[in-house]
Order: sequence, then C-alpha cells, then structure tokens
Amino acid sequence: MQEVSLRGRIFYGWWLLVGLFLIYAASNGILLNTMPRIFPNLAAEFDWTNEQATRPANMFFALVAFLNPVAGWLLDRYSIRRLMLIGTMGITLVLALYPMVEELWQLMALYVLFALSLSLAGLSPSLMLLSRWFVHYRGLAFGILMMASSLGGAAFPWLVNYFLPDWRLAVWVMAVLGGAMMILPTLFLVSNYPRDKGLAADGVADPEPEIRPAPDRFTTVLADLVRSPVFYLLAFATGTLWFCIVAMLNNQALFFRNELLLNDLSTTGIYSSFFFAAIVGKVLFGYLADKFDKLKVMMASVLNLGLGLALLFLAVPGETTWPLAYAIVYGVGYAGAFTMIQLVIAEYYAGRNYGVCLGVFLLIDSLAGSLGGVYIAWSADRFTTYTPGFIVMMTLCAIAVACVSLMMRRHHR
Repeated sequence: MQEVSLRGRIFYGWWLLVGLFLIYAASNGILLNTMPRIFPNLAAEFDWTNEQATRPANMFFALVAFLNPVAGWLLDRYSIRRLMLIGTMGITLVLALYPMVEELWQLMALYVLFALSLSLAGLSPSLMLLSRWFVHYRGLAFGILMMASSLGGAAFPWLVNYFLPDWRLAVWVMAVLGGAMMILPTLFLVSNYPRDKGLAADGVADPEPEIRPAPDRFTTVLADLVRSPVFYLLAFATGTLWFCIVAMLNNQALFFRNELLLNDLSTTGIYSSFFFAAIVGKVLFGYLADKFDKLKVMMASVLNLGLGLALLFLAVPGETTWPLAYAIVYGVGYAGAFTMIQLVIAEYYAGRNYGVCLGVFLLIDSLAGSLGGVYIAWSADRFTTYTPGFIVMMTLCAIAVACVSLMMRRHHR
C-alpha cells in the first residue's frame, strides 16, 4: 500500500489525523487532564472535601460508561463528522458556563452535559475514523492521536496556573481557545471515509468500489462478546487499569497540594511533567505495538504503571523529587496502558461492529474509572492519607498483569 495518492500528494489520512489531534488535545486535554488541576482551588473556595471536589468528575465517568454503547451505535450508523460537530459545540458551551458555578449541584449538572458531548466528540469517534483510514500504520496513528490529550494536559495547566487564583477567568480562556481547536478542525479536516476522497485505507488511490456490510444488531454483537473468554480477560484487565488511571487523574493535584503541601507552581510543574511523560509514552508504545506482540507491549506498560505508584511511597511533604519521579514513570506507564488498551481492543474487534464493541469496553472501563476516582478520594478523606488507595491500585496492577499473561497464553496456543 502507498502512503500517498498517485499524484504524489500527502495521504489525506494524515491531515485527518492533524484535525483529530487538535480536537482531542482540547476535548480530553481540557476536560479530563486539566480541569482536575483546579479541584484544589474549588475545594478551598467552597470548603469541599476531596470526595466532593472530585464527585462531578467521577460521576462524569459513570455517565460516559452508559453513554458510550449508545454513542457507538450512533457512530456505526450516522455521519461521525456531524456527530462530532454536535459534541465539540456542546463541550465549548459547557466550558463557557463552568465559571458561573456557585454550588456543587450546578457543577454536577455541567458534568452531565460534558458527558453527553464528549461521548460524541471524544476518543471513540476518533479511533473509529482512524481505523477506517489506516491499517498498516494504525498503531502509529493511534499513538500520535492519543498523544494529543497528554499534550493538552501538559500545556493547559500552565495556562491555568498563569491566571490562578482566578480559576474562573482561566476556564473562560480555555473555552475560547479550546472551542476554536475543536470546532474548526471538525468543520474543515474531518472526513468520514477514505472513499469520500477517492482513496482506500493507507492512501491507495482510485480504490475498487467498497462493499460495506451493515452492522449486526446490538444484541447479536453483545451475545458474541459474552461468549468469548478473551472478552472477560480483556475487560477485567482494561477495567483495573482504568481504575488506576482515573483515580490518579482526578486526585493527584489534591494529593500534591493537601498531603505533600506543595504550592501552586510546584503542583503545576509536576502535573505538567506527568503529561509530558505521557506524550513520550503514547508515541513510544504506539510504535512498539507496530513492531512487537501487542500483548507483550501491554504487559510492559502495566509494569511501568505499578512502578510509578511505588515511587509515591518515598514522597515526603514539601519535597518534589519523588513526586517528579512518579510523574515521569507513571506518566509513561499511564500513556502506555491507555494506548495499548485501545490497540488491543482494535486488534480483536475492529470491523463492522467495532463501534458497539468499543462502546461496551468503554462502558466497563469508564465505570471502573469512576469507581477508582470515588474510592481513592473517599479513602483519602477516611484515612487522612492517600496511602491505602495507592496500595489498592498496586494490587490491581498485579491483577491486570495476570489477566494479560492469560491472554498471551491463549494467543500463542
């Protein structure tokens, strides 16, 4: 297959990837990776506990869990570009309303709207588009795309830090900048199918007419999933990883500020370093996934994740050395696990029912992530330290290793 058309032009799939990169950097980069940076400021201003400050974000993951299969059904049947435009406009609107919050229930209502919007404009539609446009370079394309949210998580917190303690102004600025990064690429760069440009996947020019079978019924797809032992192993592995991922995304800023007693500048520096490391991890693991057995690469990412958590046991209040080491090691592991989850799911289930299959896994993973965020915050309030929560997460990493090991044995039989 060629990477360019017969006329020597750059394959349009790469331009699509640029557009999706900008959208994902703003959508997930702001909602999931940057907004938790202001949770300590919300807790201080409104006198909220760790659990209250993280409650809207944790509820968000639970809502997304149930919305993802529905969104997957819609994305299999209707124009992804149109659905993404609705979602990106919704995210922009809710960001503009965010600074008007005065009560916890208002923030929770906004996160309901965030969940509705992100289910149409987040990771799932982008992965579906890339799966249509890339086959040979799918791992690289996935890795580059998922680097975007980490880039947003590395850059936007510094924008927030510039305006702190005025977090309201910071969010308004992100609404304007993020809205432009999401809506404009959706309008001008997103394209549903290679055939719309006279191409096939990976840039083959003038393809033969494509016969696209209709997706199976949702109940049929679900029945096929639950009959497969691999489904349970993969779902348990990805669920435990998402428990750890979301738990730290929503709580690490609170941990740095409240338990390690770090100031805004130090917290932002470590927080940003976490996502810079994630950029490296996503590209690295995406590349490795194209060269080696994906399950082995996934195993390496899980071990990296557990090592990063172990470094937090060495942290002491007022010192930044070990938190920074955690940020780098866990950031790479988080990125690797996140990337490999998507690639392994695509490896097993890409096809005409991919949207529904991906939605089912995202339901499981998002519920597990919501549970992780709730449990770690509750545990910190209950025991006045995050240490018990870190122990639970390390245990779950060990369970994920066992699940991946079993999948590797089945795969090589």
